[in-house]
Amino acid sequence: MITIDKVSKIYNGTFKAVDDLSIEIASGEIVGFIGPNGAGKTTTMRIITGLAYPTSGQVVLDGETDIKGLTEKRKKIGCIIEGPALNLDMTAKQNLKALCILYGVSFDRIEKILKLVGLCNESGKKVKHFSLGMKQRLGIGMALVNDPKFLILDEPINGLDPDGILEVRNLIKQISRERKATILVSSHILSELYQMVDN
Repeated sequence: MITIDKVSKIYNGTFKAVDDLSIEIASGEIVGFIGPNGAGKTTTMRIITGLAYPTSGQVVLDGETDIKGLTEKRKKIGCIIEGPALNLDMTAKQNLKALCILYGVSFDRIEKILKLVGLCNESGKKVKHFSLGMKQRLGIGMALVNDPKFLILDEPINGLDPDGILEVRNLIKQISRERKATILVSSHILSELYQMVDN
């Protein structure tokens, strides 16, 4: 489904954030992307989603390599990179509605997403009053608005307490099982990734 072929990313002509990276991600897998802070995980995810461009090498999405083809394929990527983009003064449902409008998709899926991420009972509460785990679950829900084939989650368990980690871990497994999505999850905590990934 996704091939990263000899990708490098250099900033300011000297700083090499990603160095000759090659990865293949098969359809339907939960893939763990492990490495210490500063290893280039987020930069790689930004390159896959088109938020950054490689200095060298190429990204292949479902066989597409040119800009037009990649742009079309990226419409079916859902992601959280460097934390979910939430409006704290709105409720979970309002955040999802705003994203539906942005994507031009029906509000029909909102209730299903809220149920999936366990936030049905929080419909009247503003996001600023959510726990970190609830915010992360809402962020994952927002990444599902466009019904993605591929989900990219950048350190979704970072900063969570043990209960929050368990909730997010179970949610990722459930999304994989029910939606047959390919999921790339980054972390620097090997013991946690080991419990949720296929590869």
